[in-house]
Order: sequence, then C-alpha cells, then structure tokens
Amino acid sequence: MKKFILGCILLLLGFNIMGQLPNTQIYVFDYEEDEKFKLSNTKLLTYDNKTGYSNQPSFIRDKLYITQSSRAFVKTQTDIFALDLKNKYKSKVTRSRSNEYSPTPCPDGENFSVIRQFDTGVQQLWRLPLDQQDYGDALFPQITNVGYHCWLNDNEVALFLVDEKEGHELVIGDIRTGDVRHVSFNVGRCIKKSPKGNLVYVHKVSDNSWQLKSRNIQTDQTVVLAQTLPQNKDFDILPDGRLICGYEGSLYRLEPEAGNEWVSITRIGHIIGNKEITRIAVNNDKIAIVAKISE
Repeated sequence: MKKFILGCILLLLGFNIMGQLPNTQIYVFDYEEDEKFKLSNTKLLTYDNKTGYSNQPSFIRDKLYITQSSRAFVKTQTDIFALDLKNKYKSKVTRSRSNEYSPTPCPDGENFSVIRQFDTGVQQLWRLPLDQQDYGDALFPQITNVGYHCWLNDNEVALFLVDEKEGHELVIGDIRTGDVRHVSFNVGRCIKKSPKGNLVYVHKVSDNSWQLKSRNIQTDQTVVLAQTLPQNKDFDILPDGRLICGYEGSLYRLEPEAGNEWVSITRIGHIIGNKEITRIAVNNDKIAIVAKISE
C-alpha cells in the first residue's frame, strides 16, 4: 500500500513538473557581420514537437544539443537530443529514468555536462561522455539544488543554486576538491563565460534594477556592465566579447568596451511569429533562439 501511495505521489510530481514547462520552439539562423548584423537561412528545428518543450540549446562539437520533452502521450520526462544541422539528423543522447536539462560542453572536449533531476527532487550536476559509453558521474554529489551551470576552466564551474528563501545563489565550485565559494545571492538563471575568462551574470538588485555583472574569477573583482533590458533574463556572448539578447521581437547587442547601452541590431518577431524570445546560443556562424509560445 505504501509503495502504491509513493508511486502516485511521484506520478503527480511528474505531472506538476510538466505543467511548469513552457511551450517553446527553437529556431536557428546563420549570421554574419560586415557593416550590419545579418541573419539568413532560418530553420524551425522543433517542428516535430510543436506542442511540447524544446529548450536550452547549446553548440557542442559540430551539433546542437537541446533539452526536450513532449506533451504527446503524456510524456513528462525531459531528455537531451543532439541535432546534426549539416546532415539533418536528430538523435537521443540520454536514456536514463531521470530528467536531464542544460547540456553544456565540458572544457576537456570529451564530455558534456547536464543538470540531472531525480524523482526525489534532487538536482545535481553530472558529467557524461560524448561517446555515450557510460552513465556518467555526479560532480559535487553533496549539492542537491543545482539549477544551471557554466564551465569557467578545466576545474572550476559556476553553479546557480536554487534557493527560494534567501534568493537563488551563485557560487564557483572546484571539481577537484568539491569546495565552493560564494559569489552572489539573487541572481538570474543565465550565467556565461566571457572570452577573457570572466563570469558574466545577472544580479537582481531589486524588482526594478537588474544589473549585468562581470566577475574576474582570479581577483574576485566585479564590475557592472549595464542594466538588463526590462525583466530580461537571458543573453549570450558573441565570439568577440559583445553580448546579445532578445527583447520584444528584436535582437539587441551590448558592447561593454564602448558603453552600457543596448542597441537594437535586427528584428525577428515576424520570423518567429511574434513569440517571446528567451534563451540564445551562439557559435561562430549560427545563432539558436528559443521562442516561448505559452506557459
């Protein structure tokens, strides 16, 4: 009887998790810059999951990795898929009974990392081999509230720790020792590494003041780059160090060396059906954009 009750609770948790996932789609563009920022060759990558959750794109080697869960047939589990854009082929990467999120390349080039969420609610950072030869291993197994992450070098990784009471915390962890050091409370979910090796993140100082900050991980010196656009959570960093984000159907760019103003560089709302632009992932010549349809 106890096993039956526990099973029902876990099933209800699964439905609750799925209910919280937004309906999102992923588009990819080729991009280039000469005198102007130009996008071309638009593709909707998630046409096969138009009513489900497709999110958190990340370029790893020569593929685009994404997190995906389908509402069809009440599939509540999220898995990682790899999209071969050149050969137009999609493959499933993770096959565990847990949920996986946030695929991210590891600095060693042989592995990638994910946030693995178990039925118990535990969320851990895991490292998995790109050749899919084994189940992978938990990094910082003692930390059970990891929401997002970003590799800073071979041994250090920034961790967004879910903390609804004190305000979500940003820390830097060392995989060799398991030690972490505090950076800030009240941070946004998007954390990135700049070409200079700095940690870039959003600090929610107040409801009306969200600051984009850069932290030198060697000296711990932190500088404010700019205010975010209103309530803007997500951004990425172009190869030359400039930042890019989406807002109200347009892409905006920030040049930290030239000032603290976001500048509109191109409008894409009409291309993606005027959906809300959320996450962005950039590599050398492609930009993947997540468009949110509804909650």
